[in-house]
Amino acid sequence: MIYKLIEEPILNWFSKIGISETISHGIYYISIVLFFLVCSILLLQICKRAFRFVGLRISQKTNNIIDDKLYENSFFTKLSLLLPLIFFDKCIESLFEHYQISFNLLSTLISMLYVIFFYMLTNSVLKTINYVYDKKNRTTGRSINNIIQAINVLVIIICVIVFISLLFNRSTVMILKGFGALSAVLMLVFRDTILGFVGGIQLAFNKIVLIGDWIEMPEYGADGTVTEISLITVKVQNWDKTITTIPTYNLVTNGVKNWREASESKTRRILRSIYIDASSVKFCDDELLQRLEKVEAIKDYLKSREQEIVEHNKKFNIDESIEINGRRQTNIGIFRMYLYHYLKNNKDIDKNSIFLVRQKQANNHGIPIEIYVFTNTSEFVAYENIQSDIFDHIYASIGYFDLRMYQSPSGSDITNK
Repeated sequence: MIYKLIEEPILNWFSKIGISETISHGIYYISIVLFFLVCSILLLQICKRAFRFVGLRISQKTNNIIDDKLYENSFFTKLSLLLPLIFFDKCIESLFEHYQISFNLLSTLISMLYVIFFYMLTNSVLKTINYVYDKKNRTTGRSINNIIQAINVLVIIICVIVFISLLFNRSTVMILKGFGALSAVLMLVFRDTILGFVGGIQLAFNKIVLIGDWIEMPEYGADGTVTEISLITVKVQNWDKTITTIPTYNLVTNGVKNWREASESKTRRILRSIYIDASSVKFCDDELLQRLEKVEAIKDYLKSREQEIVEHNKKFNIDESIEINGRRQTNIGIFRMYLYHYLKNNKDIDKNSIFLVRQKQANNHGIPIEIYVFTNTSEFVAYENIQSDIFDHIYASIGYFDLRMYQSPSGSDITNK
């Protein structure tokens, strides 16, 4: 190279002006290194402009979002670092081929720069992969953000190990052995991080929660939509617009209530009970039956049921002067059938899902009539409105069947005698 042709004249000139040989060599080689460094910087500027221009042209000419995002993540700018780095590396190798100590020092520094270059390039690629995947799977809510973060952490660990091996001039195997000896201490210090790392991977592969899922975790006060899934935490936006952050490991181990299936099926369950005061339950007399026969929802049912009961009692010659003899209709039984027909005729109730109106075991709160049905929408506000409308009607209808709801005594129920 040209610097070898000028080496001897420059050193002779230094000698003539009275500078010692050692200092002369030092000044000369430092000057050459600085010259190579300046050349590398100039080459870097040229490469940056060229690579950015090429990257921009590629992203403009194609409809592919991959090259657009690579350009946005400075992939082409970072790639332009490679040529100046190789140029500087080769120049240093040629300059110090006979000076092993200086060569080893500068070679180590350049190798570290290669490691940094590798990480920067990998980081841009991982960011692009994450963005493209999220873009294509936005409607499904699937995210690989935590997997990308796990790979990123792995790349950082590899880079750190290589860094340390270069810095101390030791093989990576020896460095790994050293980490093995420190593993117990590292696991103790970084326990939560490691558990979060493992939990994040489990979360990603098992698809326990996805972005957009409605989840509930009462122990964390979480009740809302998942907005972000990272390697260590999951962010939930509650219905009151507050944000709850849940460690991924706890999400996996403690369990979570996920409404995803209900949302995807476009239905949501109503499971509520109406507690009837047992003292208001009775057999229906003719007056009550005549009044209830005017109710459209159960008019046909009452006629067919009453005819069936009359035929049964006549067949077995039942003495109907005593109410408990034979078969009779009760106000609570008719009320239960009214709820069944009322809900069957409700356009907001899904008829293809479980549909049940049943009486459960009586307790100290009365006799529960349980409604177990599904609305034909899972949208939160619509669901709450449907449920409220149904129970508004039910509460107002109970008295028409000569029934009373059970409730704990209030101040107005207690009078001084």
